[in-house]
Amino acid sequence: MRLLIVSFAPLSAQVGAGQTALLLTAALRARGNDAQTWAPPAPPPALFWWRQTEWRRRELERFLAREGPFDRVDLPPVALDRGIARRAPTIARSVQPDGLYFRAEWTSPSRLRANPLRTAMGLVHGLVQLRAVRRGQLLADRILCLGSAEREALARNLRRKEIFSYSIAPAAEEQRAFAAIRAARTSGSPDAVRFLWVGRWAAHKGTVRLVAFLDRRLRESPGDSCTIAGCGPEAERALPQDLLEHGRIRLVPSFSRAELVDLLAGHDAGLFTSVAEGWGVTLNEMLESGMPVYATRAGGVVDLLPFFPHALRPFPPPQGPLNLDALDDPNETGYYDRFTWEQIAEKYETDLLGEEARR
Repeated sequence: MRLLIVSFAPLSAQVGAGQTALLLTAALRARGNDAQTWAPPAPPPALFWWRQTEWRRRELERFLAREGPFDRVDLPPVALDRGIARRAPTIARSVQPDGLYFRAEWTSPSRLRANPLRTAMGLVHGLVQLRAVRRGQLLADRILCLGSAEREALARNLRRKEIFSYSIAPAAEEQRAFAAIRAARTSGSPDAVRFLWVGRWAAHKGTVRLVAFLDRRLRESPGDSCTIAGCGPEAERALPQDLLEHGRIRLVPSFSRAELVDLLAGHDAGLFTSVAEGWGVTLNEMLESGMPVYATRAGGVVDLLPFFPHALRPFPPPQGPLNLDALDDPNETGYYDRFTWEQIAEKYETDLLGEEARR
């Protein structure tokens, strides 16, 4: 089976969509498939931003003409048009719920303060992108959604399409590191909780509700603190300045995958506040490291809850001291029977490649 996994995001462990493409490809190769990843080069500097998606599609079509044929092409829905669809059977694989992201970004308070012209141009571009996503889903031979919630939503709107779902998980070596943290973890103080929030500073990540929660919680509970990691420079302007100045909120604008282990080991409880989310692999990371996580019902929460019925808790946390015992052993709940890349690749073969896999 010759399979091409396309990512329009850079192929990097630091970028969620790119990392997923790399891990999926490696897992399929380990199972005997001839799988490879491809991402377009950086667009020309002079190319207007609203033309970049179309430019990437043309680069993909040239690559398929030069390197094909492929038995399957797995690609983001926005990447698929009729010319590409004619070259191979296609799998439109999502990495995020584009419609929900669009709604979250365009109803955020920051939009009210943005430049009106740029806002109007961005709105039109966003609608064009959503239309392209829909076109890609209709053209694809099969659709692969990230998580069961997105699958159920699309199944209501695309009744004649074959729709499947997949999960994501950390890499195997990272899972071993997180298990070591979990084994060494001791209960923190319920009166001095060290919260951890991980993500880029974007409206769909629930940054408004995060700021409101921290402003209330850290003033009511003087022993608590919070680290916000991977947020870039934007977070500092949105957070209470006195809490930043006194070290109650610590910002880590960026971090490497190697530094993630120390972040997880140095905190007691996770926060996941997303309004909309593709999956949120930070959920897996925090839960696997033995933390309770207070989470909104977005992304992979519904799929993970059966495996962490005690550790995965509703956001916001209750007032007062918290029970920091996670109580769930993923070895006992069967988590690792589903959330490893070996298992994800096996399900991918069964759902999408069928009898042709590994021929």
